[in-house]
Amino acid sequence: MACTVAVEAVIGEHYNDQIRELVALDPDKYKDLLETLTKFRDEELEHHDTGLEHDAEKAPFYKALTEVIKVGCKGAIWVAEKV
Repeated sequence: MACTVAVEAVIGEHYNDQIRELVALDPDKYKDLLETLTKFRDEELEHHDTGLEHDAEKAPFYKALTEVIKVGCKGAIWVAEKV
């Protein structure tokens, strides 16, 4: 569950970044895409919340573990954006 919380937090942030960028560009033009991204983001954040509800924070070394996982996820997103 600790892994789920970390991964979903990063994915949620990534979706939020994409949503903000499209809203700044032209929310009317990207209306359908914004709806899709918002739906996907909400689903990912639901997984995040489920992890917390199932005691993710009780995992040994929770803080350190989740921070390391978040760095890895952000790195993977960075690589994916560059390829």
